[in-house]
Amino acid sequence: MMSKFIVLEGIDGSGKSSVIRSIKEENSDYHYTQEPTDSEPGKLAKEAADRKHSPYLDLFLYLADRVQHTEQIEEILKKGKPVICDRYWGSTSAYQAATKEIDLKFTESIQMPFILEPDLTILFDVSPEISLKRISSRESKSKYEHLDFLKRVRHNYLQLAKKYDWEIIDAGKDPKEVLSEVREMVFREVRGVQ
Repeated sequence: MMSKFIVLEGIDGSGKSSVIRSIKEENSDYHYTQEPTDSEPGKLAKEAADRKHSPYLDLFLYLADRVQHTEQIEEILKKGKPVICDRYWGSTSAYQAATKEIDLKFTESIQMPFILEPDLTILFDVSPEISLKRISSRESKSKYEHLDFLKRVRHNYLQLAKKYDWEIIDAGKDPKEVLSEVREMVFREVRGVQ
């Protein structure tokens, strides 16, 4: 029997990775993964994130990584193990369409044949101003970590959340409150409680 596939999305500094770490400490029997992965296409996608070039190159590198990653996720789910993923197809759409060179609808449509529909997607919604403040201590910044760009990413994320009926959480709140809300959503989904 297939288990549950849960995805956490959000702009840089939204807090999703911290929440996943906390949930992982409590539930080591879940499978935790992220995109980009450590596969060869994933490594290329990570390297590309530090360079300026056509956003189509980034889009297709992330897509190549996703094809392999989705196959791995399906195998784990078939074994009855819940999967929690830090970023998935929504991230690719929101970020690459924010370049203004690629249409959001295109980024969605080209990915659909290669994804597994998550049982639950939670969008960590936070203002770009707060996110940049949170990540200001990072030693290196990617080409995506700029205010105007992140504003467009957030806008795209909110459009996707509305279209695909994602759960939206106010990630600007106290981190403990955010963790509590997300933990409840995740556990409810995994246990099949309505």
